Amino acid sequence: MRLHYRIGDQEHEVEVAPLGDHWRVTVDGETREVMARRDGAGGWLVDWDGRRHRLQVAAAGEERFVFAAGRTHRLHLFDPDAGHEEESTDGPGLRANMPGKVVRVMVNVGDTVQEGQPVLILESMKMETERTAAVAGTVAAVHVEPGQVVAQGDALLDIEPGAEA
Repeated sequence: MRLHYRIGDQEHEVEVAPLGDHWRVTVDGETREVMARRDGAGGWLVDWDGRRHRLQVAAAGEERFVFAAGRTHRLHLFDPDAGHEEESTDGPGLRANMPGKVVRVMVNVGDTVQEGQPVLILESMKMETERTAAVAGTVAAVHVEPGQVVAQGDALLDIEPGAEA
């Protein structure tokens, strides 16, 4: 799996590959073998360079927050081929940006929405994420309902862009 992160102004490429009971992790071309397992409390125990680290990871849209050694690291996941836009949009169709459970759908078919208006709440890793309309327009379809489990990339709802979009 290859990931691209932005931390502040710096961009980093991370490649993660399973190797039996451990992982090969390459960050910006530097490779290490890492042991990682869930700690039973929603976090991870990671052995890296002979030291054990306990960390928690929370996802919020394209952001990842890693809590380790008393510090919080904010990472922004991005597609390097997408022109490095700060805000990625789903276009008129809203898709799940992470696996999770639909907590609340705030709109119905036929509703008029404004760009940036909250339309749905997803829960993933015990964290709720408010999803917003990427364009102004009319809700054309709602593909999910509260309590439904979705995978990353699943269609959530469609918005027909309005004339002002």
